[in-house]
Amino acid sequence: MVAQNKMFLGNYGERWFDFADVLVPLVEFGGLHGYVRLSGSSLGSLLGISQQAAARRLIKAAEAGFVNKRQSVFGFEYMLSDKAKNQLSGFLSTFSKRPEPKRIDAKVFSGVGEGRFFLELRGYRKQFEQIYDFKPYPGTLNLKAKQSVLDLFKPFPTKIVNGFRTGGRTYGLVLSYKARIHYNGQNQECVAVFPQISRYGDETVEVIAPTSLRKKLGLADGDIVELEPILD
Repeated sequence: MVAQNKMFLGNYGERWFDFADVLVPLVEFGGLHGYVRLSGSSLGSLLGISQQAAARRLIKAAEAGFVNKRQSVFGFEYMLSDKAKNQLSGFLSTFSKRPEPKRIDAKVFSGVGEGRFFLELRGYRKQFEQIYDFKPYPGTLNLKAKQSVLDLFKPFPTKIVNGFRTGGRTYGLVLSYKARIHYNGQNQECVAVFPQISRYGDETVEVIAPTSLRKKLGLADGDIVELEPILD
């Protein structure tokens, strides 16, 4: 695992939740549909921070494009920008619908053995055991699709495996999701994992299970399986 995974950084730079402390009060005061007055002192009182710190947050939110700012005879006024509204709308829409399981075709390929190394680390192994109630087989099944695999899983519940530091080395966090693999009339529940630091692109996923998936499903490099996110 050698490079920061762009999936964790996002393709959009800063997101609305980086400025939730500014945007939520603006929405409550009516700044979703029009300009409202929101001084640094007022925001600071709401957030329990100094007037200067609150004013800096407003400035940063405006610089990041999440807040529109104008000056009137009463001072500065603010409202949510279209960028903020679009991101908030997409976020809130996830509450109104249940994600529908979809399958994606992915090809089995051999990695370089890093999966075994990382799953043998106590910091990761114990967390997976606690979260999913099974002891992971020491190795991952590597799958590569023709599109982003993480995008398929994003609407589904995420379980975070925290990073840690040991032996003078830092290991990054891991996003994980319950999943099911289908192959040749067989299916097996498993866990799809997306390490924060990975040598692979976002079209690749590593899969763990209590047993060797290659042996149980009779998989070899080049075989095509179907991968499906599942709900708890």
